[in-house]
Amino acid sequence: MSDGEIIVLRDEVRQETVLALAEIEGWSLRGETSRAHLVLGSRRWATGDRAEVTYIADHPGAAQSLIVTGPGAVEVALRLRERLPHHEEAQLLATVLDADEPDPVQCIRVASKLAACRPEACEPRHLAALERLLGHPETAVRRAGIRSAYSCAWTELRALVERRCSEEQQLAIQLEHLAQYLSAGD
Repeated sequence: MSDGEIIVLRDEVRQETVLALAEIEGWSLRGETSRAHLVLGSRRWATGDRAEVTYIADHPGAAQSLIVTGPGAVEVALRLRERLPHHEEAQLLATVLDADEPDPVQCIRVASKLAACRPEACEPRHLAALERLLGHPETAVRRAGIRSAYSCAWTELRALVERRCSEEQQLAIQLEHLAQYLSAGD
């Protein structure tokens, strides 16, 4: 998703906690975006460590993340990881990939979190997780997979979605819209 450090926050972290931390750290607010239909809510700060921290709240997907960029990103991200409960990327991927039949509720809960930490370039475990979500027997899991895939521009994903279009029945329209969205980036 970004050249920086990505921290996917646990559900118990409240936005107020992040805002208080920014104030304690003395960060300078640089921008704010209110959430809208297709826009995630965000706040962006400059830190005193030559880094920038962006807080992103995906309310429909129940995911919160911090993206830390700039020359001081590694140090700032380390401090944030020490102070805020967060998910490790491997843990999120394991939720979807490691079980023979991944739990539908857990899959839905991690779909947007995986989108938050998805790399810009295709990574095999992330693609496999999307494939698993899009092919899950439960409709709600497939719907969560479709929603989370909108933030991804991999050509490998386009091929996967096109294959799924011929197999999907209940969410055929949603999957077709995703395929059109992914193709529009060409």
